[in-house]
Amino acid sequence: MTGCGTTVRATADGPGGSSGTTCGPGGPKDAVPVGSLEDTRVAIGRSPGTTLFSVLISTVGASRHGMPAAWAEELRRAAPPAEARLLDALLRTGRSWLPDSLALSGTLGTDAGQADVADELDLLRPDTLAEEAVTRFGTAVPRPWQLVVDRPDAVVDAYRRLARSVWRAFEPLWQRAAPLLEREEERIGRAVVTRSMGPVFNTLGSAVHYGDGHLRLPDHCPLHRTIPGRRLVLVPLVSGHRATAYSVEDEDLMWIGYPLPGLARLTETPAPRPDGTGRLALVLGAPRAALLLHARFRPSVSDAASSMGIAVSTVTYHCDALVRAGLLRRHRHGREVRLALTEDGRRLLDLLA
Repeated sequence: MTGCGTTVRATADGPGGSSGTTCGPGGPKDAVPVGSLEDTRVAIGRSPGTTLFSVLISTVGASRHGMPAAWAEELRRAAPPAEARLLDALLRTGRSWLPDSLALSGTLGTDAGQADVADELDLLRPDTLAEEAVTRFGTAVPRPWQLVVDRPDAVVDAYRRLARSVWRAFEPLWQRAAPLLEREEERIGRAVVTRSMGPVFNTLGSAVHYGDGHLRLPDHCPLHRTIPGRRLVLVPLVSGHRATAYSVEDEDLMWIGYPLPGLARLTETPAPRPDGTGRLALVLGAPRAALLLHARFRPSVSDAASSMGIAVSTVTYHCDALVRAGLLRRHRHGREVRLALTEDGRRLLDLLA
């Protein structure tokens, strides 16, 4: 853990400039040695969590990174106000720095394949978050970040609520991007196989550039790792046509997020608003349809009640019915009881939602 965190920023001269890591006051760009990209182990990762991280920064922060205004307005309405204010305060007082543990990129480069957002949120560890804040700020912890140090459990819970609420509004757009993501995976795969990754890399639209055997990062941090020979994972972002995200913290891999090519096709219309109506609600009734949709994120009963705006006892009543129907299951996660879809529940959502 070096303290440089994950950077999310706009490319080129996007409005608002960088909203990512600024580990030093300006300074030269960092150059990370990688050698020839044709000889580097390059992979592409489809990561809804990393896109959501970029979406959260664009929704809560001052810069949209190429996100259409209609999307941003829709997503801000979906974000719980108190949780959004907390993340905004952390961004402002942390000089736009956020720790790696909030980047929802924990499964990138692992054998887990494409993890869903719920998997990434489950990987959040309060003690790790607090340690990252102390490493970053030392004894001069800004006031909002003091809450991270003193009550990391509460901050992680708030971040999870914010992420789940925004993802519910954004997920239909992510699903619509699937054909574009598949095409991009094929394009990068061809570049790797034909050993033409070098020329292709600098056409990605990322703020990270390649030249003379080095990745040139747009922000300076004296603690950026420069270990050669690491894997490089490329991550298309569905969050905006100027979005860049990257982290060079890990000893084994680096990852770089860049705007998904063809994203303009999706940005012409606002993100759909899943309102719980439709075929699923006609079959199950609106409360149980909404509860089944919430269960994709494996919430606690109290979180589900808060998100739905109903009493815990009412959620429990509807849970009992969905459990008896074989669509939902309960499981213990620490001191909480979480809700999760069964395989039949997933199939029903795939069919009707």
